Amino acid sequence: MWFWRRRRQQPPVLIPPLDRLAELVDSVVSLLDEAPPPPSEQPVAEPQEAAEAPAGHVLLLPTAAGYRLLARDGPPRARGDLVDLEEGRYRVVRLGPSPLPGDHRRCAFLEQEGPGANRTSTSA
Repeated sequence: MWFWRRRRQQPPVLIPPLDRLAELVDSVVSLLDEAPPPPSEQPVAEPQEAAEAPAGHVLLLPTAAGYRLLARDGPPRARGDLVDLEEGRYRVVRLGPSPLPGDHRRCAFLEQEGPGANRTSTSA
């Protein structure tokens, strides 16, 4: 039967002698010693866009018709702060990056406070 056939043995793997290996290591070390030293490390200048602080921030607030994005000057409010807008009073629940592509400003994500809040309650 075919499974009874004796498998051929693989030829042995030849390992170079340790002396040859030591010679190769020595030649690599001598090449490294002959190589010129690396250029001195200089701090990499940041691009102009990243170095400049973006002016203002954006607010993302929920409305009955969807979300609304507002641009504001100055730094964003801290998490937990209240913001009074025409639409009502909102609380900053989170700070993060602007949802606009390529916009480096911070975004304050708001949640409506008080009686006009867009919260749904389930009653049985």
